[in-house]
Amino acid sequence: MKKIDAPPIDLVEQIANESLNKTVKTIERELRGGSTYVYRVQLEDSTFYLRILPEEDWSFGVEVQVHSLLREKGALVPEVIYFDPHHRISGMSFMIVGEIPGRNVINCGSKDIYDSILIQAGKQIAVINQVRVDGFGFVKRGREEYGVPLQGQNPSLHDYLYEFLEEDLVLLSENGFYQGDILQIKSIFDTGTTLMGRYESCLVHGDFDDDHIFCHNGTFTGIIDFGEIQGSSPLYDLGHFKLHDGQYNQGFRSLAMGYNEVIELSYDDHTEIDLWALWIGVRRLARKYKYNRRNSKGNWGRYHDHLLKTVKIETELLGNKL
Repeated sequence: MKKIDAPPIDLVEQIANESLNKTVKTIERELRGGSTYVYRVQLEDSTFYLRILPEEDWSFGVEVQVHSLLREKGALVPEVIYFDPHHRISGMSFMIVGEIPGRNVINCGSKDIYDSILIQAGKQIAVINQVRVDGFGFVKRGREEYGVPLQGQNPSLHDYLYEFLEEDLVLLSENGFYQGDILQIKSIFDTGTTLMGRYESCLVHGDFDDDHIFCHNGTFTGIIDFGEIQGSSPLYDLGHFKLHDGQYNQGFRSLAMGYNEVIELSYDDHTEIDLWALWIGVRRLARKYKYNRRNSKGNWGRYHDHLLKTVKIETELLGNKL
């Protein structure tokens, strides 16, 4: 899919002025967004976020639909203020959403405050995971998908799980993983696929970690950034969080407690969460190795080190469980 470069800031300001029918006081690019171009739009008395899809022929229509469905279910997600499937000037789809108060939970205060916020976030992710998706993988975002049931890009769980697994394991073997490690990971998924396929496909956030959980004055205020939505097992988001847990704080136990208050988690569910943590970790590591090889980079960084450590822990854990 061809990507269009980010539009100049003066054009973004024009789009914001026209869409909100108000004069923008300040506008600045937010660099944290990976899948979209994100701009913080400050008016005299309120703040909005303008998100632009870089892909040609893609639309925010499906994401607008998701925000609406989730808010109807009581989930604390941003309100969509304006949506355009194909702007006449930029040629790209954009949406404007209201601000979720506060900031991410990483520096929220004491451990007790952090844990209480994670419990609330766990309850919310359980609600988000109750939306059904037809198929697995990233939710289709073409303009023709707007207003129809959510659809994943892969028809079956097997296609989803194994689409890149062989290639990913080759990349791991070229970057410090022993052959015994690779064979063990293969064996884990050969055995664990049945567990991972127990539930129907549902909506998952897709990039759920501390960075997307917001709080204000010690109180949970919502979940942001649905740019990576997928159809998957309802335990995918818990697996994603567990993979990333510990980079700043340790919160998985509290998150799972909150989830368990809405949907009870069994022993098999916790094993499946570990399977998703491993699967996502293998994907993330392989993509990093592929990117570094293509760009002749050898400095892995803190995120790589965390992924490497957690993938090895999950491999050992699951090797003993399955």
